[in-house]
Amino acid sequence: MSSGRPSWDEYFLTLAEQVSRRSPDPNTKHGCVIVDADNRVVSTGYNGPVAHLPNGEVPLTRPEKYDWFIHAEDNAIAFARCDLRGATAYVTGQPCAACFRRFLQVGIKRIVHGPRESACLTDRETAACARMASLLGVEVHVPHRTPALSPTTETTPVSRR
Repeated sequence: MSSGRPSWDEYFLTLAEQVSRRSPDPNTKHGCVIVDADNRVVSTGYNGPVAHLPNGEVPLTRPEKYDWFIHAEDNAIAFARCDLRGATAYVTGQPCAACFRRFLQVGIKRIVHGPRESACLTDRETAACARMASLLGVEVHVPHRTPALSPTTETTPVSRR
């Protein structure tokens, strides 16, 4: 970042964090922003229950919520109104294996995610995701900040640290 102006990655990850605030989940909030090659937002999504369910009818606690909730990435893909081939997905944390595969399936070519690791990824799934990304030429980028909050970046395959 120079002269106080954020990079596109910083900007869209910050936007994904804002999108995550819409999640009704009291414990886990994830957001996703998908942008086209011209850095125009084409879709957003956050983790939450299936659309249009009545408030108060959806469990918000573990483990019951898992049967009702959709991941932020799924919602962003579902509500996109255009072809996502060549797009970039910004996610607040590491996508689970199923969401990662869906990104690949719709043709997303770059995945930028925050430092939160997915609690539901096994080492085998992590390796498979990294291999699929490599075979398809999909870039996975994980920006991170030093303790002083000065931005640095690291490009890495999907992996557990």
